[in-house]
Amino acid sequence: MLEETTNIGNILTFDIEEWYHANYERIDFRIYETIPSRLSINVDRLIEICDRHQIKTTCFIVGTVAKNNPQLVKKLYNAGHEIASHGYQHKLVYEMTPDEFYNDTKKSVDILEDIIGEKILGFRAPSWSVKKDTLLWFYQTLEILGLRYSSSIYPGQTFLYGIPDFPEYIHHPRLENKFSTILEVPVPVTQILGKKIGFSGGFYLRLFPSYAIIRWSKQKNKDGKPVFFYLHPREIDPIERRLPLPFLPRIIQYWGVNQCEKKLQRILDTFTPNFYPMKKLLQTDKNTMAGIKT
Repeated sequence: MLEETTNIGNILTFDIEEWYHANYERIDFRIYETIPSRLSINVDRLIEICDRHQIKTTCFIVGTVAKNNPQLVKKLYNAGHEIASHGYQHKLVYEMTPDEFYNDTKKSVDILEDIIGEKILGFRAPSWSVKKDTLLWFYQTLEILGLRYSSSIYPGQTFLYGIPDFPEYIHHPRLENKFSTILEVPVPVTQILGKKIGFSGGFYLRLFPSYAIIRWSKQKNKDGKPVFFYLHPREIDPIERRLPLPFLPRIIQYWGVNQCEKKLQRILDTFTPNFYPMKKLLQTDKNTMAGIKT
């Protein structure tokens, strides 16, 4: 466990993807790919918010977005934000074979590295879509591709994703008889009625009041643990296009969008200036075995 990851600061991350990149059933991205979006406008807004608070973030970018909008990637990079991979086509990891996952991730990494001229270190699985039975080849693939860390596991269980017995702390996962060289930064969770629940991003950040999110985050910091917050550009834009979804997915996808930017501002006002890009965690992890909880 990386107890020495202090002064306990926190991490702000953005999943840079299109408004239609949602992994619900019967969503065909190809239907929407030619429809203009407000992604660039929303990314500019996120950069503006970060500049105001003097925060540098980690941006997990979908490969197709980078391919079609290289100037957007350059804009984020030139503003000082870390660039990381969110896969090429925003596919669920557990719906791919190991070879398909390798090809999808490599394609995204190659595109991003060509754009910024710098090694990509991090990866985030779309929709936290790593299952227990994919862990071995998932981390082995990231190692083969030369990545250094992952932010891909929800250490709880929902009807969509999660590994309930996965460790909640930042660590190198043990795979068979050895530890992975990949540092995993799992989704922060808290206990509510005996159940592990996320609180720091996406639907959870839009659902819970800001005072509760701030309280839970401060408790994590008090315990020596950094918290990463995460948002998608569409979540700060009430007028962005919306997918035609059934009731429950629609609630998950769009609940609280109208107030999301204000909530983000309150969180940043509380914790600024102690934010840093996720790759900084590697500085306290100089040895593969450093900080491992056994």
